[in-house]
Amino acid sequence: MAYLLGIDLGTSSVKSVLMDQEGTLLAIRQQEYTFDIPREGWAEQDPEVWWQAAAKTVREALQQAEIVPSEIVGVGFSGQMHGLVPLDKNGKPTRKAIIWCDQRSVAQVERIRQIIGVKRLGEITRNQIATGFQTASLLWMKEHEPKLYEKTAVVVLPKDYLKYKLTGKLSTDVTDAASTLAFDVCQRKWSTELIQDLGLNPQLYPPVFLPEELGGLVTKDAANQTGLLEGTKVFHGGADQVMQAIGNGIIAPGQVSVTIGTGGQVFAPLTSPLYDPQLRSHTFHNFSRNSWFFMGATLSAGLSLRWLRDTVLGGMSYQEMDKLVSNVERGSEGLIYLPYLSGERTPHMDPYARGMFFGLTLHHSRAHMMRAVMEGVVFSLRDCLELFYQMGQNCEKVIASGGGARSGPWLQMQADILNREIYTSKMLEQAGVGAAISAGVGAGVYESYRQACDKVIQWNQVPCTPDPQGVAQYQEYYQLFKELYQVNKPYMERCTRLSQRQEI
Repeated sequence: MAYLLGIDLGTSSVKSVLMDQEGTLLAIRQQEYTFDIPREGWAEQDPEVWWQAAAKTVREALQQAEIVPSEIVGVGFSGQMHGLVPLDKNGKPTRKAIIWCDQRSVAQVERIRQIIGVKRLGEITRNQIATGFQTASLLWMKEHEPKLYEKTAVVVLPKDYLKYKLTGKLSTDVTDAASTLAFDVCQRKWSTELIQDLGLNPQLYPPVFLPEELGGLVTKDAANQTGLLEGTKVFHGGADQVMQAIGNGIIAPGQVSVTIGTGGQVFAPLTSPLYDPQLRSHTFHNFSRNSWFFMGATLSAGLSLRWLRDTVLGGMSYQEMDKLVSNVERGSEGLIYLPYLSGERTPHMDPYARGMFFGLTLHHSRAHMMRAVMEGVVFSLRDCLELFYQMGQNCEKVIASGGGARSGPWLQMQADILNREIYTSKMLEQAGVGAAISAGVGAGVYESYRQACDKVIQWNQVPCTPDPQGVAQYQEYYQLFKELYQVNKPYMERCTRLSQRQEI
């Protein structure tokens, strides 16, 4: 029996998933951490914290599964997208990683738009530049931390740092490279032209491979820290959204995933690099040579509920929250939440957007606030799906993923607000499973991703169906949700600028 290890590097935790070639999960180990907020709008993480957490969970997974390390034929990765991990010539971080939800690079984003032009950005990258993307963060670093920039020899993405720690090799894959906004999505290579026009150094960018291609072998030092066998094959894996899609069996057009994790995403495979001409969504390279995917992203999905639970309500289990939410009417009795705690991407691309409760009365309780947050997140995901439809794309099957798939009330909200049947996978930890499958394809355990998914992935056959009454009620609330952002947009920017001025 061959065994596969998937390591999923998230924003709030790292998970190690160990499975056999039939898809049986033998071990799932998780280590949580937080991200640093040195100033309002900033978000950083220490790459060494990632590595220590990853090494610990791999050791624990091996112990839990009780298998011989020599039976692991491949290791693959899934990782949070967009982040900047700058390394010096010795492979040491020159500063903490600037991650995807960071908002410090507003001025650099505007400068990139002026230098490159929105039309040319779309032609090269198929995307709008935004704060938190590696290119904007790197430009900020060059301008504000020039000495650290000069010490930087290579820039990688978060999961690639873990691969480097395992193998000593520096490289990335096409799915993550596309998310930097320094990558030509059609030509599948770094855009040297764009990089040079921005005054950045093209030598900073590592080689790019497909997710199933070999990234290196486990070194002796890494073997000592993780319990893996020295020489074990390590494959690149990919961006978390691509890996969760594979782990949900979503590899063909017409299948759409709706994920509620720390952030929220609508993901759909594409057969061509189709993109929104207004650049309100993302088109990135998918796992194979001639495939791409649409992605709409909301930055504070599960993060909104976690913020409410930990910061406002003082903490409780998500199961307790589900029970309280189930007793509240649809629409939270007129309470609406805009989930823009860290600015917003799709469809607004607005770093100044801010969170908002609207309609609070003395009648509203903490349960109303919980439900309003959950509804607001799904309203934002509907914004993403509506844009997908506007691009002329079809949605044949919707698969829910992340924490939103494990909550009964949240699942029903998705069915009602999106007005779609919502399926769920029987597999746990889809991103980690996708990373393991990617390693299995690379190691020859599976002939293809299609064959792997047919063998490993199973969906629950009974979907969560929309309630016609709920669909009608939520349609009115959704219209109000959209209008609230448009009306308050200038006030959000004014408020943000006042807050930032006070910090200086």
